Amino acid sequence: MDAAVSTLTALAIFASTVEHAAYRSVQGYRVVGRKGGGWVRWERWVERQFVLSLSFPRCVEVALPAAAPRILPAGWRSRPVFREGQTVDTWRCIVAFDSVAAVAPSSPPPPVLSPFVNPQLQYLSNLYNDLLMVFRFREEKTVPQLVNSKQPIRCGEQGKTSDLGDASESDSDGDCQSGKELAPPVQKHTRANRKHIDSITLVDIAQYFHLPIRDASKTLKIGVSILKRKCRQYGIPRWPHRKIKSLDSLIHDLEFVLAREDEDEEEEKQLQKDRLAAAINALTKRKSMLESEKETIQQKPAMDLMAETKLFREDVFKRRYRAKSSVMDMD
Repeated sequence: MDAAVSTLTALAIFASTVEHAAYRSVQGYRVVGRKGGGWVRWERWVERQFVLSLSFPRCVEVALPAAAPRILPAGWRSRPVFREGQTVDTWRCIVAFDSVAAVAPSSPPPPVLSPFVNPQLQYLSNLYNDLLMVFRFREEKTVPQLVNSKQPIRCGEQGKTSDLGDASESDSDGDCQSGKELAPPVQKHTRANRKHIDSITLVDIAQYFHLPIRDASKTLKIGVSILKRKCRQYGIPRWPHRKIKSLDSLIHDLEFVLAREDEDEEEEKQLQKDRLAAAINALTKRKSMLESEKETIQQKPAMDLMAETKLFREDVFKRRYRAKSSVMDMD
């Protein structure tokens, strides 16, 4: 068998209903290769399992457990077709694409599976390229052609570029000044479909709380004002992106401090063992509280940050400022 060419024909992503961040993909490829003196075509199906996350640790592929049931049925004869919402054992299909069975994703993927939102997917080249192909293809199919592709015509040149001369066109030529181009057509903005707007739920919106509101509205394919109105309907007076970003920054700072404390632990073990252990326990407890508060805000975005968190944030800002000032003084 000589070198073969593979083309994606089907992609289904399943999320585990019992394990956090566990996903499986089922991919079908049309393979064309030369064997002997002729061409051979067949379909190849692959099932993979991943651990996917928007934060550390990065996205990784893991081996399929030997005793675990497979999504691809054993010994199947007919071509498998998967659809969104379909469940297989403890796995639920959340993305389905099949060019042969005319199955297309019904909505944008969740952030962890979006090639445009989660750059860590690049560590999984096969899955990343397939997702990019599916959703790029879908955007090209659904975006209407709004801009006229014709080049502007100079006045007085219409008779040279067109063999079809109308009286109305010849009359309009007389009103133009030589050397000036006709104004290009105005690009119109399409309005979001009313059914699409009504179908957006709080769960759909909550998936994009970590994004700025403009990016979230683009991903949901609605305007910013419409997204704000939907948020008010669900009791969300203000988009919670800044609060979540602030909590993420505090959690990141604590992780950095904890990592640095672990590195220095051996050196200070003899002198400050008890004090160091108490500090690490306090920082770990603080990190756990911040992560818990972040999850609560994601579920109840109208809730404000706790007073203790605000004081802690102010203390972090002051320490950052003092550290920055000391560096500038040294320079």
